[in-house]
Amino acid sequence: MTLAASFRETFSLKPHAGEARTSSALDEFAGLALIVSATAYLYFDAFGGVIRFALPAVGLTMLAYSPAGIAIIALLCHFVARLGDTESAAPMLATLAFALIAIGLSFAMGRSLGEVGFALYIWLSFLVALAITQRRMHDRLVGAMVPIFFIATAGVLLNIVVRYPWVDASYEVLGRQMVAARDWEAYGMPRLSGFTRASYTAAAQILICYVALEHRTKSLAWRAGFWAVGLVAIYYTTSKSPMLAMALLPLTYFLVGRIRDSGAARRRWAASALMAFWLLLVFAGPFLAMTYGPQLYPAGTGVGADYSSFADRVLNTWPNAIAMIDRYDPVQWVFGRGLGSIGSPQQLSHPDSYNPGDNLAIYLCVTFGLASLVFGVLMFRGGQRAIAAGSRGRRDFVLIIAMLGIGTAANVIESILPSMILAIACARPRSRRPSRSERPA
Repeated sequence: MTLAASFRETFSLKPHAGEARTSSALDEFAGLALIVSATAYLYFDAFGGVIRFALPAVGLTMLAYSPAGIAIIALLCHFVARLGDTESAAPMLATLAFALIAIGLSFAMGRSLGEVGFALYIWLSFLVALAITQRRMHDRLVGAMVPIFFIATAGVLLNIVVRYPWVDASYEVLGRQMVAARDWEAYGMPRLSGFTRASYTAAAQILICYVALEHRTKSLAWRAGFWAVGLVAIYYTTSKSPMLAMALLPLTYFLVGRIRDSGAARRRWAASALMAFWLLLVFAGPFLAMTYGPQLYPAGTGVGADYSSFADRVLNTWPNAIAMIDRYDPVQWVFGRGLGSIGSPQQLSHPDSYNPGDNLAIYLCVTFGLASLVFGVLMFRGGQRAIAAGSRGRRDFVLIIAMLGIGTAANVIESILPSMILAIACARPRSRRPSRSERPA
């Protein structure tokens, strides 16, 4: 699919089959604004390094954060337009209540206004994708991801022979020095980020956008070719969890195909088993690894080319993250340390104790405590819904599996594309648009 064709399909004013019906001009505007916001997020992320190198040079630094501004307007319009619809209002109000409780508890736990505000900024892309999926418009969102596979892959492969000027370039925003794109190495080789801000961002884009592309590609030869090129590009980012997830995609597609060819009851059980396996890997895996970490890595993390980033997670990152929760405070175990207590927002007030989480469950657990298990339940049910749907359900199911693959050893919440797939998994879509034969005369 060409970029122009993808944009025409994504921004078409004509409602797509299956989308929830709009109830007013404001509702129609909200739907389009949500899609514009999501697409802006996707492409500002795909060209993150370029944008944060070029815009500050011409005095337009804040324009790099414009997707968030569009997102706020779109979400407000969506909330107002859908508030009168009982089916839409229930999940919206539940999300709002969860957010307000989380914000209140965050301040009670000692989080600063800056930390909470930064955390809400990070979660905006999740909320946008959540609203889009609730409106059953996520086909447009996933369709907009297709060209990014080629953009991200080309950016990394070209980066093998070309050093981009935005790598390690810095810019200032709100009095803080920021890096346009990280310049770092792993195992003695550079971690290539292409046009993005970081290598793991490029790797996640290639993996997730390949799944979106695969759904649109009819020829098995082309699908195999795109997969091989994408796998090579991810290898040069040196991002381990996306590379493993990409390598396992053929097996995943095989298993999904076998599941979908079985009867309804067997399909549900098989899909549940596959989802349970990945959720246990994400949620229970780190705690098992931490328990046996010293036995697994008696020599420590290693140094230089022998350094193991996974060993570093097992021995340092994950235990240090969990240690931030006060073991003697039951409130923290149940509700976590609040928004902004881990990851990038933490650097505003507690840079010395910064912890990236580097696992979906760890990040959620520190933020929301045992309440984070709600996300696990929603993802599980989202996987069940997807496998029971049509061909798009196969695509969505694999997208969720790919996101969980990234989440085993990476920060999903602070990465745009994986965060959006998390939203697709957690959302409860509204009833589909009735067909002509179902509409009253």
